[in-house]
Amino acid sequence: MEMLDKKNIAQAVNLLPGINLGNAGARNEGMIYVRGFDMRQVPLYLDGIPQYVPYDGYVDPNRFTTFDLSEITVSKGYSSVLFGPNTLGGAINMVSRKPEKQFEATLRGGMISGNDRIASEFAALNFGSNQGVWYAEGNLSTLKSDFWPLSDSYVPTKNENGGKRDNSQAKDFKGGIKIGYTPNSTDEYALSFNAINSNKGVPVYAGSNPANKARFWKYTDWDKSSLYYIGKTAIGSKSYLKTRAYYDGYYNVLDSYDDATYTTQKKGFTSVYDDKTFGVSAELGSELITDNTLKLAVHEKHDLHREYNVGQTTKKFEDNIISLAVENSWKASQHISVIFGARQDFSNTIKAQDLVGTVISSFPLENNHAANYQLEVAGRISEHQEVTGYLARTTRFPTLKDRYSYRFGSALPNPALAPEKSWNYGLDYSVKPADNLKLMTSVYQSKLSDVIQQVDNVTPGVYQFRNTGEATYTGFECSADWKAASWLKAFGGYSYIDSKNDSNPSLRFTDVPHNKISGYLQFLLSKNTWALVETEYNSKRYSTSDGKYTAGSYGLLNLRANTTLHNSLSIQAAVENVFDRNYAVSEGYPEPGRQFVLSVGYSL
Repeated sequence: MEMLDKKNIAQAVNLLPGINLGNAGARNEGMIYVRGFDMRQVPLYLDGIPQYVPYDGYVDPNRFTTFDLSEITVSKGYSSVLFGPNTLGGAINMVSRKPEKQFEATLRGGMISGNDRIASEFAALNFGSNQGVWYAEGNLSTLKSDFWPLSDSYVPTKNENGGKRDNSQAKDFKGGIKIGYTPNSTDEYALSFNAINSNKGVPVYAGSNPANKARFWKYTDWDKSSLYYIGKTAIGSKSYLKTRAYYDGYYNVLDSYDDATYTTQKKGFTSVYDDKTFGVSAELGSELITDNTLKLAVHEKHDLHREYNVGQTTKKFEDNIISLAVENSWKASQHISVIFGARQDFSNTIKAQDLVGTVISSFPLENNHAANYQLEVAGRISEHQEVTGYLARTTRFPTLKDRYSYRFGSALPNPALAPEKSWNYGLDYSVKPADNLKLMTSVYQSKLSDVIQQVDNVTPGVYQFRNTGEATYTGFECSADWKAASWLKAFGGYSYIDSKNDSNPSLRFTDVPHNKISGYLQFLLSKNTWALVETEYNSKRYSTSDGKYTAGSYGLLNLRANTTLHNSLSIQAAVENVFDRNYAVSEGYPEPGRQFVLSVGYSL
């Protein structure tokens, strides 16, 4: 992540085959697609703690910077039942840093320029101490963007005149602290607090689709805070107990203005979301049975959502989800292991309020349940070859927004929506034909049913979301990691996905291209200096389900160079989008043109 200067988690996971970035342009939110599944179906976690917003199941990955993370893991198609509910297409887990030395600290800062002026500035501080029986880790980071530059080849439109992207400013401040107690080699207890304080503009739609109205929006608050406890206790020599407890708060203020001056709200509004989540989980693992590791898990998550427009009555919603899971790993032989898992999820709607005029009433309260199963067989063909096959039956509960939103008067709520379901099948193969070369490939298919889709004209001019959809995602991925010489490293990945709407073939799936190629070449110029060429290609993608509006194919090239001075001070420079390509991942929302990045890092 540091080498390729990926400052948020969306940019980071885009390095992987099978991952595509999107742009929820109407909200200026990033979007991550994992083998065609969006972030409602592939939830985001921090150290195993759910991070998605209760109301709509999404969260903006652009607000989560990478400065304080040690790694990000992505489960595609198959993810452990122990994660908990809603992992229809996988899971993304961010892992926070943990100090290893008695004292360590890193400081990083830099700037991004475009259109001959400074566009953004960033700085991050991580510090920690590991004293054996206890440790502490802290982090602070800020990322301030005044604008992002558009390509010189961008053609001005009615709502965007080019140069600096109008209303593209953003400011992110992130901080956290983790304190851990490790009384022995097997037990660990940690308490963590993380906070994100952000505000951002929403660039106006600048495309040609007359159905997309210009929205003059700003988020004056996009705040998120998490307080969580994680513990692990050994029970004898062959068993353990993991426990988690967490509180998550999300506060969001959206201002809608009348025009591009962003000064009056005669026709606009100020919308407030105030969400809270309380959760606990426990996992009991045991190796008492020879060659088996049995794990039992229970999760409970209680979501509260409050929303109102300033001057209007507040609506309140509450959901409670309980999951019970079992997973057993069996070492069938020296070269074969088998994992079987099952999970039952229960969703209980406690409160769902409707507002008509100034009168509050209750929507019908519905309960749901969903069964999940999975089987994985992994075999080691030789010392350097592995093959893994899996099948998984996965589910996702409909969100509060899916069930109860009027969508600005254009939709009819449907409290009776049932969970989406999918059968996921896959085969993974990896081989290391030489010490300096690793190859990986995957083929997969997902068969979805009860997909929540828009059904038009349930009453004249009004649509409703219903469980009417069936779909098939079929794909292929491959990658190569090669150290070609002592001075040259290379990585390349390719992914293909074919998304078919089986229930209505005339409707296209949006925002995911059929083909993606990415990779880099790193030239080691000396012990402390390297240069790197990074590239990415995406084929066209549909931006509307009728296929009339698309974001065209594009290729990008980035150049980076880094040198280290005195083993602790590093300087990195980069040119991103070298050829100043005018491109978009969502039609009408152009992405940044050429940018110059300079960063400095110092570590103790």
